[in-house]
Amino acid sequence: MSKTTTTIRLIAAAAVAAIMAACGNHQKGDGGNSGDNSRQTAVMSPFVRINIDSTMALVSIRDNATEKKMPNRLFYGKGDSAEVEKLSPEGSVPSSVSCFIIETQGKRALFDTGVGKANGGVLMDRLKSLGIKPESIDYIFITHFHNDHTGGLTDNGKAAFSRAQLYVPEAEYAYWAGAGGKGSTAIKAVGAYGNRLHRFGYGDKLPLGVKPMAAPGHTPGHTVYIAGRVMIMGDLFHGLPLQIQDLNLCADYDMDRTKAIESRNKYTLMAVHNGMMAAGMHFFGTGMVDFKMNERDMEHKSFEHNLPKR
Repeated sequence: MSKTTTTIRLIAAAAVAAIMAACGNHQKGDGGNSGDNSRQTAVMSPFVRINIDSTMALVSIRDNATEKKMPNRLFYGKGDSAEVEKLSPEGSVPSSVSCFIIETQGKRALFDTGVGKANGGVLMDRLKSLGIKPESIDYIFITHFHNDHTGGLTDNGKAAFSRAQLYVPEAEYAYWAGAGGKGSTAIKAVGAYGNRLHRFGYGDKLPLGVKPMAAPGHTPGHTVYIAGRVMIMGDLFHGLPLQIQDLNLCADYDMDRTKAIESRNKYTLMAVHNGMMAAGMHFFGTGMVDFKMNERDMEHKSFEHNLPKR
């Protein structure tokens, strides 16, 4: 085992212990009919806004209206079922469908758009609760073209965000444009933005200093975005409490397992070493993990206490 792999495994072990400890503070009830809603609140925070620094705020928004879990079998692969069951004895892993907004330089950038209202998504309703109008979104950045990330781009075939400039990875666009019927829905959705659609390469400069970074595996053009101290991880993780214990576990949704593992290891280590706030589209709870490294250990911080006033 390489030194890098050993380091990542140690980081992962520390992270999962902290995640479980943070969740334990909310798990007095079972989320059922006990009358204690603390666990459900921890899992289903509808939106969270935090200040990253004096120039940037990050808003996490749940697109799923009800609790979401990933069954263990989605992570079995060809030979990982025993390990998955050992690491996830409850039989499923808490998850989500989340979108994120970065507010900086007087602008708003939305990362991914959820499944769309027609498919049960509640992004628009929650934007309204936050006092954010769709026309106030200046930029949209898409991590990849799966429907739970592009479904909210349109409403009845028209662009749902009337002013937004839409940025998509050229590698992702090219793959799905050539995939025939499988990619037609996403290609049509991004096409609704007309001349506001921008297909970028990884060396291109994007608005607000957002840096796109290739993270293939989940899909061929899957992309991670970095803005200041924030890393938008997209679908590097589908079941964080499980996969953080072994970064080599993949969900069935990953198209190329080898590349997905490489990307997950690479960006998790990068986030930890650089003390970055990681935001994942399928992270549970707040949707955000604050990775910090000091000389002795890594600390995970929960932001459940920063729920905004409604």
